[in-house]
Amino acid sequence: MRLKPSGAARFVTAAFLLFWLCGWAVGEGFALWFLAKGILALMNGMPFDEGRAPLGLGPALAIGGFLLLWLSLWTLGGVAAIAHLLQLVWSEDRLIAHGGGLTVVRSRGPFRGRRELPRDILRRIVLVPRCDALAAETTRERIELSRLGTHSEREETATALRSQLGLNEAASEAEAVTLPKGWEEVITPEGERAVAVSAATRRAQSRVVGVLALLVATIAFSIFQQAARELAMLPMGIIATLGAAALVWVAVRLARGRTEWRIGNGRLTLRRRFGSSAEDLFEATRLELVVSTDSDGDEWIHLEGLKGSLETPALGHWSQGHSKNRRRIASAMNEPTVPRLLGAWLARAANMPIEDRTSRENQEAEVKLSLDQLEKSGPLGRAAARFLGDVIDRGRKSA
Repeated sequence: MRLKPSGAARFVTAAFLLFWLCGWAVGEGFALWFLAKGILALMNGMPFDEGRAPLGLGPALAIGGFLLLWLSLWTLGGVAAIAHLLQLVWSEDRLIAHGGGLTVVRSRGPFRGRRELPRDILRRIVLVPRCDALAAETTRERIELSRLGTHSEREETATALRSQLGLNEAASEAEAVTLPKGWEEVITPEGERAVAVSAATRRAQSRVVGVLALLVATIAFSIFQQAARELAMLPMGIIATLGAAALVWVAVRLARGRTEWRIGNGRLTLRRRFGSSAEDLFEATRLELVVSTDSDGDEWIHLEGLKGSLETPALGHWSQGHSKNRRRIASAMNEPTVPRLLGAWLARAANMPIEDRTSRENQEAEVKLSLDQLEKSGPLGRAAARFLGDVIDRGRKSA
């Protein structure tokens, strides 16, 4: 199956991106020129500009470190914009189903990428409701296949792939028995089973924080050298030292410590471990999948552990993820696969009940309860309930 960009509105977005990229190129060039000029001035001991004093090592490193961070983020933003521009005007996704599984070939302008998905890890082919993207759910994660083409073309492609690969449209929850990507089962020093964020992920995080700590420590050292001649630099050196110390502490915590969920019979125990010491923080007797919306309108799916009775909490409750009777285990933005797979695995391993409160029916019931509560709150609440009800109805009809 071949999917290509469609719709005339994409050219408006492409024109805006092209205009923005012109400004991005100017900013990128100026930042590189400024950074290169500062490095040469620092190496030669010459003033940055005529008529100025030579650069001090401490301030130069501080400004250079900030500029490098800004330039990295600016470059990533430009690369993402270029990729999106190519996707809008010059792209193609080829999805090839065969006996061994699924081959995904993505073309973006002159660039091409290829990915193989073996048949034995594929669970289902779905259309993600929020972004209307075609995706494949595997035993460990959800992989986006394509956002190109029209909605009907993606639906047709999904149907064809399910048929060719022999996949059911709705996979059984009983199949989700594998831990999702980024999580692993471990045996604790006490000989007990537990689940934690994978060691590879923690090592990568520790290395990144360690490099940042080294950079900030170098800047702090240079500032203190400058402070020996200019006392006004001392506060800046103290702030940089405190920042480096905080980063070192985080790196050590990531390298030598972890939080884990110990698996028991009908319960999960949250344990904080650092070196040879361990501390139990919370014990959950049931699991719950909940959804929340942030200020940008993005949906967050959370897997949370709860303790107490098995009574279902009232609809419309607000989950903060960390309270006396609740702890958050995993979260994902606009992506329910990891929390759901992890929840299904933990529920089976610990023989615990799990409730999914992220279904459309449950969310509609919560909205109805909220509107009923507004209706009972007085004249202003009734007016707000009618307005919100009309907005929700229009949204459902347009969908």
